[in-house]
Amino acid sequence: MVNGLLKIWEWLAQLYAILAIMPFLSFLAVWLVLYFAFHDKKRSTKMAADITTMFLLGSVYTMSRNTLSSVFLFWFAVLLLLIFAGWIGREQNVKRGRIDPLKIFKVVWRLAFLLFSVLYVLLLLVGIIQYILEI
Repeated sequence: MVNGLLKIWEWLAQLYAILAIMPFLSFLAVWLVLYFAFHDKKRSTKMAADITTMFLLGSVYTMSRNTLSSVFLFWFAVLLLLIFAGWIGREQNVKRGRIDPLKIFKVVWRLAFLLFSVLYVLLLLVGIIQYILEI
């Protein structure tokens, strides 16, 4: 039983690693699957962005560590997202007198997709430039 669970865990870790290598291809693959399942472009795009964010987190963390020899950029981005979540919660509390944690999470998660997409492209360019300069 334990051996089987370990193999499943290893398989999931390898699948995550493969999908995290090229998150934009993962986005396209997920979007295509969801679009053919739901036939709704808007819903498919939102869900694909939500799923791809998980892959972007791992990619940006690893790329930051490898290209900059530090994970400061990754954790700074996470800090910005937490500050933004606090700000949204404050605004909800002022306007409605209560907060909606699920809505805050959705907004911050989608912002994370945008932020980490930009960081992914920037770190990719930095990595390419570093590689060219080493040749």
